[in-house]
Amino acid sequence: MGWTCFDTIDDGANILIFKLLILLFLPLIYIGCSTPNNALPYSLTISEEGLGAIHPTTSFEEINTKLSGFNFEKLSQISPNNPQSIFLIKRGENRIAQIISDSSGKKIAEIDILSPLIKNKHDQGIGDTMSPQNNLICIKDICHYRDEPSLCYTLDINSHIIREITYQKI
Repeated sequence: MGWTCFDTIDDGANILIFKLLILLFLPLIYIGCSTPNNALPYSLTISEEGLGAIHPTTSFEEINTKLSGFNFEKLSQISPNNPQSIFLIKRGENRIAQIISDSSGKKIAEIDILSPLIKNKHDQGIGDTMSPQNNLICIKDICHYRDEPSLCYTLDINSHIIREITYQKI
């Protein structure tokens, strides 16, 4: 008869070792399964040029072909004078950004960053502190860099932590 972890019923040490191994590997399996939701497949930067490969001149219907490794969910927002289409960009179940069309539904009007994983060229994102700089222009809690007027940051007034990042071509 071959040796197994359960050779003897009286030997509780083998069962204990087996249970410990299960307890050690379950968190690793969980972490491994959740990693794609918490990390981007490649770094994605928001800048005056847009969001990664999505630029202000990108047709709204082409948005879901510009970034690989993400899920795109098309939504509609209808208000009396301003119908809009919205592409919600997701990684797993996590919302990364949303892109809002203009009233024609053909052009990009706005990009809202929803995840701290997307950074600007200064490596700042949602939840990071924005320190006052000479090239930063702020009016109350809304700031933008002089060389990036289309990229607006909503800050917590007291802590200067970035709460929102919005791209809107002026």
